[in-house]
Amino acid sequence: MAKRVNSANLIVRESIETALIQLMGRKPFGEITVSEIVEKAGVSRVSYYRNYYYKEDVLFAKMDKIAAEWKSQTESNGKELGEQVIDLFEMERPILGVIYKNGLEHLMYKLIRKYCGLEEKIDNNVGAYFLSMFAGAFFGWCDEWVKRGMQETPEQIKELLKQWEEQQKLKTNG
Repeated sequence: MAKRVNSANLIVRESIETALIQLMGRKPFGEITVSEIVEKAGVSRVSYYRNYYYKEDVLFAKMDKIAAEWKSQTESNGKELGEQVIDLFEMERPILGVIYKNGLEHLMYKLIRKYCGLEEKIDNNVGAYFLSMFAGAFFGWCDEWVKRGMQETPEQIKELLKQWEEQQKLKTNG
């Protein structure tokens, strides 16, 4: 779906995204109606459908904005991709609770796949399968972190990841 990019439409989109997240804090995602979203956002149904097909599209758009900010911060920071994915989950922390409470974790996986380049056509089969494996592994790692309440800091999670990598090297070499 083509999205409008003028400033008024950006405000409409932000209002819709914020309204949905606020509603998700009070009731299950499946029970929220488009009528409730547009009423809370103060926009028309036409504005909603001009920008989104499904409620999941609204939520994914919000998550994608956060991820785009994350990507702009990580492009030159020299961190390994795994560390960057952990940073992404940390940036998404404010909405992860409502995502997980509503069983929408697959949106986080979709986001990781997008930022690993898996939405683009990859002609190299080995590269495509490797990226898919990487996306799944890091989603699993971060998914467990979220399900455990994100009690560890991102630095502690990164340290656990380094410990795991060292264990794998020892198994391979020893």
